[in-house]
Amino acid sequence: MRGHVWLDDRPPEAAGGGGSDSLPPIMISEDTSRFRYTNPTGHPSGLRISRIVAECFRLGLPNVRWFVLGDDDTIFNVDNLVAVLSKYDSSEMVYIGSPSESHSASTYFSHSMAFGGGGIAISYPLARALSKIQDDCLERYPKFYGSDDRLHACIAELGVPLTRELGFHQWDIKGSAHGLLSSHPVVPFISIHHLEAVDPFYPGLSSLEGLKLFTKAMRTDPGSFLQRSICYDRSQHITFSVSLGYVIQVWPKIVYPRDLERSELTYSAWNGIHHRNEFDLDTKDPVRSICKKPVLFFLKDVRREGVATLGSYARARGSNDMRRRVFCFPRSPPLHRVQTIEVIGYPVSKSWHLVPRRLCCKLNNASGDVLKMTVRQCEKGSFGSLMAHL
Repeated sequence: MRGHVWLDDRPPEAAGGGGSDSLPPIMISEDTSRFRYTNPTGHPSGLRISRIVAECFRLGLPNVRWFVLGDDDTIFNVDNLVAVLSKYDSSEMVYIGSPSESHSASTYFSHSMAFGGGGIAISYPLARALSKIQDDCLERYPKFYGSDDRLHACIAELGVPLTRELGFHQWDIKGSAHGLLSSHPVVPFISIHHLEAVDPFYPGLSSLEGLKLFTKAMRTDPGSFLQRSICYDRSQHITFSVSLGYVIQVWPKIVYPRDLERSELTYSAWNGIHHRNEFDLDTKDPVRSICKKPVLFFLKDVRREGVATLGSYARARGSNDMRRRVFCFPRSPPLHRVQTIEVIGYPVSKSWHLVPRRLCCKLNNASGDVLKMTVRQCEKGSFGSLMAHL
């Protein structure tokens, strides 16, 4: 895998021969001042960025199958990106990505457009075709806002539709991303974007500290990262909803998988709208009753243990524990003695992404204030956690 950072001008440290060897090579985009740009609210840089794929193609690099475009605030799970792209025939013209989560944003731009912040993957033959027609194409769309809508318009002229992969995340959201992170779809996680607009992922950590822990978990087990698992303790009437690398939600009742798959609306859209109809995904309103809310155990650390990973999830502290004791009496909060949940996670198979399925979990034992559980791929022929425990 090779990469470049494309800029409109060479930064001073690069011009002086400085910079870090760990960074990708810096490339300077061609001058785009000859193109018309008439959008009153956008910026002409959209013209430059839309041509990056074509400029990359013209570099003539050997053995290239895909060009992947992302923003400077996009984080990619490279292992999953490679796995997902391997499903497709790179000798054909293929355009891969995902629209925005925001219905308004997708309606304004297009529901058939790959949003650039989440990442856009373009096969070599499509990049070759773009390099031949894009400059003429751009002249037909001077009123467009940015780069991804211009790129989409030119790809549409070539007759190539969007192939949607739900692991690309534009993340046109603000506020708490908990509802999205705890309900990731059963597909490989590939990217996120707009991290500066959301709250820190983990309690007690800054945004940067949380991002370091987030990417550590992602690199420790890329394939299983953020994958869901649901299991039940029938004797205590408890539901465990695991999002590997992020959180374990312990519900004080039996909650069926169909409801757990919905994203809790803890966030608002980029335009500030906080309503279920604003999002093109299954959402649900937050639980209001303190007695029905889940107890949250957030990732504290994760490391490799042979072929598996060992994740430690710590009970979230706050006013809810005391409120539960007062308002939910005589029923105690779930797992009121447990302070840590340790999860042994086994990696998914190399072919899991071809026919993905939600992972299975098993409660092992509790020792003092620590509960242990195992998460792995479900065995063939198994009916999942609900049938096994109810």
